[in-house]
Amino acid sequence: MGIAPSKAERASMTGAESVALLRAAQRQLNAAHAVWLGLVAEVGSRGLDSADEIVRLAAPDRWGGDEVRTALRISAYSGNELLDFAWAVVRRFPRLHAAMAAGELSIERARVIHFWVRDMSDEHANTVIDEVLGHCSIDADRPWTSEQIGARCRTLGIQLDPDWAQRRFEEAHRERRVISWRNEDGTATLAAQNQDPARVAAAIARVRKLADDAKRDGDPRPVDHLRSEIALNLLDGTYADLTDDQILAHLATTRPTDDETDETADTDQTDAREEPEPEPAPAPQPEPEAEPEPVAVARSPHRGVQLTAKVSTLLGMDRDPAELAGQGPIHAEYARNLAKQLSAGQWRFAVTGPDGYAVSSGLVTARPTGWERRRADDHGIVDLLIPADLLAALLDGTLTSPALKPWWPVLEDIADHTATAPTEDEEAGDEETGAKDARRRFPRQGLRRDTHLRMTTCQGPGCRLPAARSEIDHTLDHARGGLTLAGNLGPLCEHDHDLKTKGGWQLLRLSDRKVRWITRLGAVYDVEIPPLIEPDRPGRARAPGDRPQPRPAPDEPAA
Repeated sequence: MGIAPSKAERASMTGAESVALLRAAQRQLNAAHAVWLGLVAEVGSRGLDSADEIVRLAAPDRWGGDEVRTALRISAYSGNELLDFAWAVVRRFPRLHAAMAAGELSIERARVIHFWVRDMSDEHANTVIDEVLGHCSIDADRPWTSEQIGARCRTLGIQLDPDWAQRRFEEAHRERRVISWRNEDGTATLAAQNQDPARVAAAIARVRKLADDAKRDGDPRPVDHLRSEIALNLLDGTYADLTDDQILAHLATTRPTDDETDETADTDQTDAREEPEPEPAPAPQPEPEAEPEPVAVARSPHRGVQLTAKVSTLLGMDRDPAELAGQGPIHAEYARNLAKQLSAGQWRFAVTGPDGYAVSSGLVTARPTGWERRRADDHGIVDLLIPADLLAALLDGTLTSPALKPWWPVLEDIADHTATAPTEDEEAGDEETGAKDARRRFPRQGLRRDTHLRMTTCQGPGCRLPAARSEIDHTLDHARGGLTLAGNLGPLCEHDHDLKTKGGWQLLRLSDRKVRWITRLGAVYDVEIPPLIEPDRPGRARAPGDRPQPRPAPDEPAA
């Protein structure tokens, strides 16, 4: 029986045999990971070969992680982290690599050891490795779990160098940052990493106190919900310049509607049961109380919030996912609610052709009936996507939707902008102005907006940074004669822009829908620019009722 038994062989194994085979497979996996890390270190430490020799760097440079990232189709951050880890295991701490190759050390335990010894001196790091390595194998006399290994590494580090913990704290604090990530269920998590613990304690204490005060004032919401609401409102600018008392007053206005309705209903019933009493004799009137101070205006400026959604989804004609820039796909109901919250932000549109790519774009000035109009202090963005044939069918009555009537001004606005958009011949008509704009270093606002609408993320391989947070790059550099025209512009994040201009990588535009990257090692990667709307494909899964409904014939009752 080999290390990869067939289903029939597995069925015939005893329990003890299956355990033994599992342990043998783990040892084989450890050795395979040693080979893999060796190759990661090799790719990451290669320079641009000359005609006469193969170039290996003494240590990976700034661009080494990008070769790993593109080869393995992972993010730039993950590529750099993986290369740092592989280089340390293979070159700096070869005993770890040898233990992996022998099948004695798993990659998980190697990561734990590396985490603790990476910023120790080589002497102290190797002393710690010598101490813990004998407990890492599943065949060791006293095998340790990853937690036990980490605890021992930290204890030994402090014993060997009492100043090490202080240095580690200070170095970590220099890397402090605020990050967020998307959870698998569609929610998101916000974290402030490597912060001063005293300030973190003060920040969370303030949030807790405000939430506790709101609870004491009768707020029915769970305290964790209140803390979440307060923390985000403090961060996103909703509570800018508000005192704690004003924050509590605002919170009181946002209590659940059901509770307010119940309280009102109880009051009305009490008043109805009471018999009217004779009016008493006039009494001296007390001094009128001062008018209560109005609740301070508290609203989020929605900085960094950019929603991209199909008009058909917002109209309830389908339940396709929308996109929240930097966060990923969101479900239709959340998108509809968010669109209304962003009503005062900037609205843009892109009309697409049959292939899903934009044929026209611009700004939308209208809003659905009853929604808030544009407000200068709201920085949110809504990008509306609509196929040209659907826009025509909705406007001429071929298709309808229960939610169509409030959205009619928006559809007419998009149609008007599309109808009056200049053609390519008209744009080229003023040759002097067109030539002057094409020679500009930076595109005008309209061209920048159009670029962001047509290409929603960085063009770097696997990069998902929103276009709005990227640089507008000239594919053929402006300094080399590249023109500031739509066909020569695209979004690149700061890192990938430097990769192109300083890292020896080449970027070629093959078409409006595809770019090609050539790395300094000669590897070629094509990046597709996806359509704004995926065209319907045969067999595409759709939820029941997600089809636009044709307008009923005059003698046909509506469903």
